[in-house]
Amino acid sequence: MTEANGAIAVAEISLSHNPTGPEMEKNCVADESAPAHKPYRPTKFQSNITILSCYIANFSDGYQNSLANPTNVIFNKLLGKSGYPAEMQTRISNSLLIGAILGIVAMGYVSDMSSRRVSLLLTSALVTISTLMATLALQVHPSRNMLWYFVIVRGICGFGVGGECPPVRQQFKHRYRGPIFVSFTTLMATLAAPVQMIIYLICLKASNNNFPVTFHALYSIGTIIPLFIMILRFFMTDSTLFHNSNFKHQHRPLRFYWLLVRRYWRVMFTTSLAFFLYDFINFPNSIMSSTIISSLVKDGDVQETAIWQVILTALPVPGVVIGAWLSNIIGRRNTGIVGFAGYVVFGFIIGGTYSKLSQHIAAFVVMYGLLQASGHLGPGATIGLISSEAFPTAMRGMGYSVATAFGRTGAAVGTECFMPLEQAAGKSATFYLAGAVAVLGMIVYWVLPESGEKNLEEEDRKLELYLEENGFGMRGKS
Repeated sequence: MTEANGAIAVAEISLSHNPTGPEMEKNCVADESAPAHKPYRPTKFQSNITILSCYIANFSDGYQNSLANPTNVIFNKLLGKSGYPAEMQTRISNSLLIGAILGIVAMGYVSDMSSRRVSLLLTSALVTISTLMATLALQVHPSRNMLWYFVIVRGICGFGVGGECPPVRQQFKHRYRGPIFVSFTTLMATLAAPVQMIIYLICLKASNNNFPVTFHALYSIGTIIPLFIMILRFFMTDSTLFHNSNFKHQHRPLRFYWLLVRRYWRVMFTTSLAFFLYDFINFPNSIMSSTIISSLVKDGDVQETAIWQVILTALPVPGVVIGAWLSNIIGRRNTGIVGFAGYVVFGFIIGGTYSKLSQHIAAFVVMYGLLQASGHLGPGATIGLISSEAFPTAMRGMGYSVATAFGRTGAAVGTECFMPLEQAAGKSATFYLAGAVAVLGMIVYWVLPESGEKNLEEEDRKLELYLEENGFGMRGKS
């Protein structure tokens, strides 16, 4: 599962631009008559801490998203179908997504208008506290009230998980920018899923299918990881790029926001639509995979289901690696089109042959895994990258947050649609729907900008000039 896609939190650290001589004077000294001052630049330790916390945070968010699969299995076993109906299963799956939508929008604004560091500390704290509260859910006898409590705390966790996304954006040397960005966003989130399923399987075997013990182990680990991230983030600071180009001290009437929308509405609309379509099919297919596989396993054996889940969640990982490589070779846009095309092919193949394919679980898991790998190779690897590179530093949090919020909205809508569709028309219908939506995704990707060709610092200067021409100087510069 992606981060939903996805991309997680680190401030912009410029490894490619180390100005010296006259250029440093131009960027860092506004007036020769002003007192000399040392230009702002984070220490190497602070930069490394920021990057490390980003890798772990993206893994943590992938872990949180993947918890839906074992949680659904455990609650089904403890409460039965009558005690854990399909609509409650959908609510719990969607609670994280709906919280993420609110977190993305709120923290995107805070990160651009206040501080990347403050935003990240707050989100890490929310994930830690809410996951600890979720861990305690089974301290009482499982009941309907307990499920509603769980919906609320997972929603709070979603706010923190979503809030991780907007502050992220890192600048590297041009040819490394795409692959490195994918490595600390989509790849880390995707790796979290098989790691978590392996932990789940180990807990089941070690406890002899003791579901409360397994539940507590999974959620305890989910609490410790963001706590460690929060400790790391006490030592980080805002990046040079953000320090030199931000809206912290900018007068911001409504006209100011209108100017930003007028300049960037096209790219905001297309990236948001692409995010919506990908998450609409990716999240439901990932979240519901345990339910589908469990229905194919003889007697619904929970350990055998977990083994197949490990294999299924591992197959998309090579897709992410290939997508990161292709993003430089054929471009971000073409990579996304290739990935969506794979989704079309495998979606229709699985849908058309489901009745026979489901009789051979190994073949089904491989085909299902290739479907997921195609998504991670294309839009999974590139949509966050395009959404990041398309906006200048000063409004990157807001621009990215709008696109990602539409993505999480697509995930929530897709989750609401897939379960009723499966019950009304059968499991094969969900794969037909995924293939059809992927066709629309290919069309949208065709009109996206090729962001790999952009000079990010040049875009910052263009925004500054544009605002100055319209009466708004960039007061955040130092």
